Amino acid sequence: MASRADRLSKAAGKARAFPRLFPLLGRVARDPLFAFLLAGAGLFGGYQLIQRLEKPPVVYTPEIEQAQVADLEALTGRSVSAADRAKLKADYIAEELLFREAIDRDMHLTDSETRKRLVDKVRYLIAGAPPEPTEEQLIDYYATHLPLYRAEPRTSFTQIFRQQKPADAGLLLARLNAGETIEGDDFWLGRDYPRYGDSMVRGIFGQPFVDRLKVAPQGEWIGPIASPRGWHFVRRGERVASAMIPFPAIRDQVRQDYMIAHSNAAIGKALAGLREKFDVEE
Repeated sequence: MASRADRLSKAAGKARAFPRLFPLLGRVARDPLFAFLLAGAGLFGGYQLIQRLEKPPVVYTPEIEQAQVADLEALTGRSVSAADRAKLKADYIAEELLFREAIDRDMHLTDSETRKRLVDKVRYLIAGAPPEPTEEQLIDYYATHLPLYRAEPRTSFTQIFRQQKPADAGLLLARLNAGETIEGDDFWLGRDYPRYGDSMVRGIFGQPFVDRLKVAPQGEWIGPIASPRGWHFVRRGERVASAMIPFPAIRDQVRQDYMIAHSNAAIGKALAGLREKFDVEE
């Protein structure tokens, strides 16, 4: 074992070495490369801190575990085991990691279904569940939005369908108006269309068909009219003009429209604040 004198001698030697280190440290500190390395270390540390703040670690907290255990016990009606707890933890972490990977891949920006679900969720969070309207509020909404509750014109007609335009179309039309019967190709909705609304006719045959039908003389065959499906000889029957739908018959629709309008108003107010929060270039 070293004597007390030896230990004192070694300590004195180390003390004499310190003064020689100061000039060396001074030269290192004055070196431009040292300043560059020091700045780089600071930037790296700052970046790591920002990354950690932006991407906090996945933590399976006791509160999360308690909620997961309670849900499983309520679902199964039994106490959870140690294996259950381990699986709950593993599943939670896996789901959280996959969720974060989806966000990191910008799937919330590029996947239309994901965007829609998120937008709908935020709409509900902003607007909440609208209060149930009173009967007076519904009637008032109906009265101030009458154009929304006007039934569209409806038309009854008969059609004979041909997949290809007939070369003797004029002769076939003359035969029809003379009271003769001609053959047609099978059509999935048949020949007769009683009181079809303009929107229904538009969805089946297209807008040009609707336009021709509106001006067609009643009881007379016209055509053939082209549609995306083929060619049609058409005879128009009665045409029912647009008319107001009585409130009792449309009450459920009025209620739905009222509640949607209530939610849209709340969202409209929130959008002003969101425009200030996020940059909008127009």
